[in-house]
Amino acid sequence: MQPESVDFVLCTHLHVDHVGWNTRLQDGRWVPTFPNARYLFHKDEYAYWREHEMPHVGSGTTEGSFEDSVLPVVEAGLSKLIDGDHAIEDGHYFEASPGHTPGHVCLHLEGGGGHALFTGDMMHHPVQVAYPEWNSRYCFDPARSRATRQSFVERYADTKTQILTAHFPDPVAGRIVSNGARCKFAV
Repeated sequence: MQPESVDFVLCTHLHVDHVGWNTRLQDGRWVPTFPNARYLFHKDEYAYWREHEMPHVGSGTTEGSFEDSVLPVVEAGLSKLIDGDHAIEDGHYFEASPGHTPGHVCLHLEGGGGHALFTGDMMHHPVQVAYPEWNSRYCFDPARSRATRQSFVERYADTKTQILTAHFPDPVAGRIVSNGARCKFAV
């Protein structure tokens, strides 16, 4: 696959580890990696990072990536700011999942009778399926992050929805299933 053939780049949020491939360094300046793609960012996420850094949680949030991995895309006219429940096309749509960041979103993929959901950083570890009240140190709004995760776990427990995670150790795809009073992540 060539970079020119990519239609969409979907960013669940704008932390450094989720936008690093948006751009590439060419002749000393950052340019969009996928020149024909539409890069989708949640409007609240973009507005926040345009004005702030997250020094209260330490390194690992943006570390200058807004300037080198987001702004060049915007300046090239390739970005589209979306609302939380934006539909890309039939069966591909975002769901607002704020808390980890101000405009964090999950991505739904439906087709062929199946449903998969990419969680981005709503959950960082399988233990958060059992204990959705546990946050990572990078959660922007801890109370909202807990509430978002709790609702998510309750909504998708014991369904056929495949959960695709960004930071879980292998396996990164599975389902949420009941496990006594709690839930667990199962392959």
